[in-house]
Amino acid sequence: MILSPDFPDHYKTKILLRLAGHAGVFSLLKLWSQCQFRKCERIEKTADIVAAIADWEGDPMQLEMALVESGYARREGDALVLHQWQDQNKRLFSNYKNGKKGGRPKSDTPKPAKKPAGMRL
Repeated sequence: MILSPDFPDHYKTKILLRLAGHAGVFSLLKLWSQCQFRKCERIEKTADIVAAIADWEGDPMQLEMALVESGYARREGDALVLHQWQDQNKRLFSNYKNGKKGGRPKSDTPKPAKKPAGMRL
């Protein structure tokens, strides 16, 4: 998971801290970890299950409302979508796709031949 250096000082983090405290920020990190594990920014679960995944001990709706109000998430029907997680982790998704194809794409430019080592006498 790629975490921006400005995460602690980002306005969304400050809003989340105000609404849900440090436990809310920790829960967000747990949800992002699940996104990486599942390779998807959508969690197709109810607020109760999302709270369990996030190790949130309070009211599940408090966590969800804090995530939504801070701008880190949105609810789309049965799914909680962690806003822009996939955009922030484009490199991971590129690696997933390349891994399915057998690894990093081959370069079109040939590597220069190595010079033979000098002979020792």
